[in-house]
Amino acid sequence: MKIRNAKLNKICIKRFDANARDAWFIWGSNSSGLEDFFQLISGEAVKEAIADQLDLPEDIGIVSFKKQQALYESELKKDDTDFMDKIDPGTLTMTFLEDLEKYSDMIEAFGMTACLDKGYRQLSTGQSRKLLILSQISKGVSCLVLQSPYDGLDPKSCQEMNKALFHLHQQKKQLIIFVTNTSDIPSWCTHIGVMTKGRLVHQGERQEIIQILEQNLHTQSPDFQASVQDLYKTRVTARKNNPEHKKQTQLVRLNNGFAGYEGTTIFQDISLSIARGDHTLVTGPNGFGKSTLLQVITGDHPACYQNDLKIFGIQRGTGESIWELKQHMGIVSSELHRNYNVPGTTLHCIISGLFDSIGLYRQYTNFQEQKALAWLGRLNLGRQAGTPFRQLEYAQQRLVLIARALIKLPKLLILDEPTQGLDESNRKAVLDFLENVAKEDLCTILYVSHREDEYRSFFKQHLKVIHKSA
Repeated sequence: MKIRNAKLNKICIKRFDANARDAWFIWGSNSSGLEDFFQLISGEAVKEAIADQLDLPEDIGIVSFKKQQALYESELKKDDTDFMDKIDPGTLTMTFLEDLEKYSDMIEAFGMTACLDKGYRQLSTGQSRKLLILSQISKGVSCLVLQSPYDGLDPKSCQEMNKALFHLHQQKKQLIIFVTNTSDIPSWCTHIGVMTKGRLVHQGERQEIIQILEQNLHTQSPDFQASVQDLYKTRVTARKNNPEHKKQTQLVRLNNGFAGYEGTTIFQDISLSIARGDHTLVTGPNGFGKSTLLQVITGDHPACYQNDLKIFGIQRGTGESIWELKQHMGIVSSELHRNYNVPGTTLHCIISGLFDSIGLYRQYTNFQEQKALAWLGRLNLGRQAGTPFRQLEYAQQRLVLIARALIKLPKLLILDEPTQGLDESNRKAVLDFLENVAKEDLCTILYVSHREDEYRSFFKQHLKVIHKSA
C-alpha cells in the first residue's frame, strides 16, 4: 500500500506506506479526520479523492460501522416475521462464512462457534461485528482494514478479538486498524500512525511512536460536561416542586425476570428495582441478555407482557399504552442508532426526541428549536444543525442521539453502550456530563457498559449479568 499527496474532504496525507506483513494501528480523536482516512484506505472514497499516488491492495477486506449498518438494513428487508407464526431470527450465521472447516480455528478464536446456528438478528452488536470480520477472513483476503473492531465488546471478547487478530498477523496478513482509544493498541502491532487535524502527523514503528501518542492524550475534553441546569432552569424547578415527582419513587420493578428467543432462554431469574435516583449500571458478557433486559423494560420485547414488571408504578399487561410509558423515557442504543435511518437534519433528530419518533413528522415550536440548538451548542455541533443526520460521522451521530434522549428531561434515561465509537476525550466528557445529570437529580440513569473505565461513583447499584441458563 502506497499513498502520496492524497486529499479527501478535510484531510491531506502526504505519505503513507504499509508493507504486506505490517500490522498498523491508526489512532485519532473523533474530530481528527480519522474517518476520512479510513474511507481513503478502504477504497470507499476513491472517486472523491485526489492523489499523486493511491495504490491499494486488490483483495482488501473492509469492516466498518457503515458496512454493519448496511447488513442490518438488508436483514430488515428480509424480515418475514409478519408472515410467520414466530419471530424471524434472520439469515443463518454460518451462511455468511465460506469454508467453515478451513477456518474453524479462527471461528473458535473469535468465540463464535456457538453462534453458527443462530440467525443474524439473534446476535449482539459485538457478535455481529465479529461475524463481519470472519466473513472477510473466510474470503481469503490478504489485507484487512478495520474500523474500531474492539468497540462494543466485553473484556473477554476484546481478548478473543486481540488473540484472533494477532493470529492473523502471524499468518502474514496485512492489518490496518483504526482506533479512537489508545488502550485498544496492542503490544504486538508493528506500526502506529497518529492523526491530528486532518494530517498524519506521526507514523513509524511502534516503539518510536508510542511515547508521542501518549503525549497527545493531554488535551482538553469537549466543552459539554458543565452543568446542565441552565438548559432546564424552569422545568427542573417545576418538576422538583411537583407533588407527583416527590411521590413517585419506584421507576422499575422486575421480579424474577426472563426472556427468550426461538425457545432459547436469553436470561432468567433477574430481579431489578430502580427507585428515583438509583442510577444503575448493568454489565455482563456479549450475548448474555443485557440489551434484551433493556428491551423488556422499554416494552420493545414481547416478554415485557409475560413478566412481573412494573414501570412507573404501572403493571405491564394491564392495558396501558406503551407510548404512555415511553414519554417518560429517554433511550440511546445501538438498535436505535441502526434504525435512525430516515431523512432529516441533525437539528430535527434532536427535536424528534420530544415526540419519541424516528424522524420528525409534526410542527415544532420556536422554543423547542432553541432548546435543540442549545444542545447542539453544548456538543460543539452548532454548525451541523442543517447537516443530514446520516452524513455526520458515526461518533457525532452518537452524541446527537444522547442529546435527543435528554432533551425532554425524561424520568428514566436508558443508555445501552452510549459511548460506542467515541474517543477518550468524548467518552470522558459524556460520563462527566452524566455525572452532573445525576448530581442535579434531572433523571435516573440506567446504563449498560462493557468498559471498566466507565464505572463511576454516581452509580448506586450494579447488576452483573454473569450467566444464562439453557
